[in-house]
Amino acid sequence: MQKWQYHCTVNTAQAGHRLKQYLRGDLLIPKTIYHELRIHHAVTLNGHYQSVHTTVATGDDVQFTFYASDFSTPEPQYQGGDASQVHVLYENSDLLVVDKPIGTKTHPNRPDEQDSLMNHVTAYLGSPAYVVHRLDRDTSGAIVIAKNPVVLPILNRLISSKRITRQYRAWVHGHLPASGTISLPIGRDPLDKRKRQVDGPGAVAAITHYRVLQQTATKSLLAIQLETGRTHQIRVHFSYLGHPLVGDVLYDPQASHYSRLFLHSAKMRLLLPFSFTPIEVTAPLPESFLDIE
Repeated sequence: MQKWQYHCTVNTAQAGHRLKQYLRGDLLIPKTIYHELRIHHAVTLNGHYQSVHTTVATGDDVQFTFYASDFSTPEPQYQGGDASQVHVLYENSDLLVVDKPIGTKTHPNRPDEQDSLMNHVTAYLGSPAYVVHRLDRDTSGAIVIAKNPVVLPILNRLISSKRITRQYRAWVHGHLPASGTISLPIGRDPLDKRKRQVDGPGAVAAITHYRVLQQTATKSLLAIQLETGRTHQIRVHFSYLGHPLVGDVLYDPQASHYSRLFLHSAKMRLLLPFSFTPIEVTAPLPESFLDIE
């Protein structure tokens, strides 16, 4: 049976915590998987199985072993793919960050599809790959992918707690103040199931921060940080303000004049699971972003 083993060293901030708190709170191991570690005695402290109520100290060595049977997440079965289509920005034994090209879906919608990013990444790895978050087909840039089911829920928790952040670049029509925050709830568009709208049915809070980086006579290049992650959030917010993203076929009435949606996931700051080492990964701006008029 496939298994994954990890060693962690307790640091000074974690010292004094009980082993249970160290595993659940410090390392973000989900409750169900923590339960499997306990019942299988698959976690040791300094080489020995200990009660989860044992207090850990600075420098203690904690080892745990995860088995495939511990996880309810099905192993992905992405078919086909072309490894040459994968442009790696960062990679370690647990995850990789790749630069998704425009026009490529994050994952297939049918089992027989073979042209999505996840198909290509599976071919590159020669092993299963797990979706952590998504980018729209027409959005390019940095996206993180898990290599195993162990780190998948940890990465999800880091994203939901905003300890993994992403910064976007986008060209919009018109000019805006030098910086600002947009706080407008987003829900469904009752007339078009592909779209979302401000204050639409089922609206939930959505917050977008932006800063103007550059301007032309008719457009602005923005650096955008999301505080929430709603579907089409950036696209809906700026469209609502009268500054739709350039080339957005759903929200820009002038989209047919442009070659692409000018939205790019440019920078990602993340913490690596278990070590929680911070890293920053940058996806270079496509040439198309430099040629806009």
